[in-house]
Parts: sequence; C-alpha cells; structure tokens
Amino acid sequence: MAISVTADRMLNHVEMVYRPGERELAKLVFELLGCEHRDSGGPFLSVRVDPGTGDFLDNAIYASEVTPEQWGFEQALAGSLDGDAGRSYLELLARAPQRAFHFGIGFAALDSWEATVVRIADAGDNHPELEGRIGVRAVFRPGDPGSFGDTFVQAFVHTDVVAAGFLTIGQHIELQHYFPEHRR
Repeated sequence: MAISVTADRMLNHVEMVYRPGERELAKLVFELLGCEHRDSGGPFLSVRVDPGTGDFLDNAIYASEVTPEQWGFEQALAGSLDGDAGRSYLELLARAPQRAFHFGIGFAALDSWEATVVRIADAGDNHPELEGRIGVRAVFRPGDPGSFGDTFVQAFVHTDVVAAGFLTIGQHIELQHYFPEHRR
C-alpha cells in the first residue's frame, strides 16, 4: 500500500549536515534508512525519503558538510557535555528518545519498517566504519513500556553521522508504521 500525498501543504525538506570528509558515510546512512540519494557533486546531497517516487524537491532531505563555524562551535560544545547538565540530557536521549528532538519517517508496510530496523541494527557488523555511529536506540510496539499508543510501532535510530542540529549530540530519526486499520 503506497501513501499518496493529497494535501495542499506538506513537509518540504529537512536540512542536515555531516562531519568534514564524511560525505560517503552520510550516503550510507541514507541508504540504510531506505532512502535514495543523488550526488551531483555540488555542496548538497539530495535525498528522496520514498525512493523512486516524486522528485528531490518535496518529501526530501538535503545534507551538506558542516560549515567551519558550526564545526568550531561543536568542538567547544563537546567539552561541555561532560558536565552534569550535559550528562543528564544525553541520558534522556538514551532513555526516552521520543521525548527529545527528532524527525520521523513513515512506512506504509510493516515488513519494510522491520527490514529497515534490522538493517540499521546490523549496520556496525556489515559496515565497520559505522560501528558505534548509528544504531537502533529503542523500539516501541503496542503495550511496550514507553509506547505512546496501540495503533503504530516506532523505532528510534540514533546517529552522529548526519544531523539537523548538532552532530556532537547526534540525531534521532523515528521510523514509524501505523497499522492499516488506523490510517486515515
């Protein structure tokens, strides 16, 4: 079952950054998420969230190398994460990722969602350069502690390869599937 967009307005894109020299790793992360990327050699990678459908303008992710200004700020920020406030926030991200900043990718088919979750969980085994850089932080099924409902499943991926904020903190990406009887 394919999801078709029939809205007057939609989420257009998410802008992300990757660390200096990690363009190829960023591409690999998008592939693990089941997305399709296009690299025209310019400053931005263009990513289609739903491969083979639409264009690279809507329902898209763009990623570019972090600017020197942001990278310098992140290097300063990294040292402050060792304090009580930093440790407390990082513990929240690990314990309850659904309560912190993230963005979600919806899956129409449960088997596609499950395959993506497994692919990411096995990423370090299959791609040693990603060991410790991407993983499934939490999975919530109906009735699980921390689950917000019984109409969908959620998996929270954490990576520090790409982020729509600070690479030092990393990015959570929610992978979500609503059961067909609950779709509108």
